[in-house]
Amino acid sequence: MKGRCAEVVLLVLLGLHLLLGIVRLPGKVWQRRVDDIAAYRCYGAARFLLGSAKLAGAAELEWLLTNTGPDAVVLWRWPADGALEFAAALLAPRLVVDERKVAAEANTFAGRPIAHGTTPDGANGQIVLQGTARGGLLLTARGPR
Repeated sequence: MKGRCAEVVLLVLLGLHLLLGIVRLPGKVWQRRVDDIAAYRCYGAARFLLGSAKLAGAAELEWLLTNTGPDAVVLWRWPADGALEFAAALLAPRLVVDERKVAAEANTFAGRPIAHGTTPDGANGQIVLQGTARGGLLLTARGPR
C-alpha cells in the first residue's frame, strides 16, 4: 500500500511538472515574437532580416532604399547567393534585374528607369548591387552616364 501511494504521488508531481512546463512555453514563444517585432521596427527590415541570417549588406540595401526611386531598376551582379537572395524582396517595389540582361547603353528596362548615381565609395554610373564571396553585398557602378 505504501509503495502504491508513493507511485501516485510521483505521477502527480510528474504531471504537475509537465503541465507547468507546457503553460510556460507559450509565454516564452510569445515574448520572443514580441521582441522580434520590436527589433524589426527598431532596426528596419534589412538590418533585422540580414542580421538574423548572419549576413552582411544591410547598409547597402538601406542606401539603395534611400537613394533610388520606388520605380527604379537596380542591376545585380554575381555571385547570387547570401544577402543578394534577400535583395529583391527588401527593395520592392524596385525591380532587381541581372545586369547581363540589360544593354550597357540602356537607360530604361521594362519601362522603368535604371537606377544611376554616385555610390558611397564615389563610383558613378548605373547602380549595380553585387554579391560578395562571403555572402555580403557591394555597391558598384557600371559605365558613365
